Amino acid sequence: MCWVCCLASPRVSGAANPVAETPEPTASEQRVAIIMLTIDQRETTLRALRSFGESLARWDVLLWDNGSTDGTVDAVRREFPTVVAHHHPTNLGVASGRNAAARRAIERFAPAYLLFLDNDMVVQPGFVEALRAPFLTSPKLGQTQAKLLYLDEPQRINDGGGCRINFWLGITDPVGFKQIDRGQCDQVAPCISCGGAMMVRTEVFRELGGFDPLFDPFGPEDLDFSLRLQKRGYAALYIPQAVAYHAVSHSFGAGYTAVYAKAKASHWLRFLRRHGSPLEKLGFALVGAPWIVSRMVVRELLRGNPGAILGSIRGVIGGLRDASTRHD
Repeated sequence: MCWVCCLASPRVSGAANPVAETPEPTASEQRVAIIMLTIDQRETTLRALRSFGESLARWDVLLWDNGSTDGTVDAVRREFPTVVAHHHPTNLGVASGRNAAARRAIERFAPAYLLFLDNDMVVQPGFVEALRAPFLTSPKLGQTQAKLLYLDEPQRINDGGGCRINFWLGITDPVGFKQIDRGQCDQVAPCISCGGAMMVRTEVFRELGGFDPLFDPFGPEDLDFSLRLQKRGYAALYIPQAVAYHAVSHSFGAGYTAVYAKAKASHWLRFLRRHGSPLEKLGFALVGAPWIVSRMVVRELLRGNPGAILGSIRGVIGGLRDASTRHD
């Protein structure tokens, strides 16, 4: 029997009573807090909240506004008075914004589970229940992730099983990325969870210290979190019964700017240093880095965007400097 199946298997306790009964979870043991970040995406955020329909009232929801100027919080408060909408005056980034939102949600709701959901999702009925269900019988399960389809191409997969990481080439791709959905990603499976639609035990989130702000303002704080979670002995599962449609918008990195290029380069080196094996690090230095740099230089010169090249160089220098001063 595979270990995935074992997570949900009942315990055998003896011939007289071959299946031990699992106590019914209390309301507090089932409580979920939905955490959503936004910045200047009022209509997108409202669409995500509307997609829950009447079921939204069943869950505790905390919207963390990372410095919007488009009236997002006021609009949410008017249409969804049960949602706790907090406006922060500045943009904390993804990791720090999620951490701040999680702290507030834990203090206010005392949830057993935290559901981190990007604001450009449209969820399907039973979404939250499907992500939560495996936790109720699997104490070593730390994290679950949903199946994502494209909102504008609902027959096409955006994420069908978490992320595949190729440290040699510096590539991260979701399982089933851009494939036509023919049911090939409809099995529960272990995964490296992406953060756009994932649930985590609150106690595990606190044990790990949340997302690492080292990766602010964006990525790959979610992959780092999932890998750290699994190194602590917890499992992460892809749950295809939880389905959401993804509009694939980005609050950061819209365009290959110097700032974006710098962050992308430095964050990858930090991520590689923390999670790559010695062989993978060597492979990236000999294969991945030259390939990425040459492709990026040609592409950005053709675009007339030399600032991105300079930003990447600065990011590499920053990442290498960190390597000499930090011990992960």
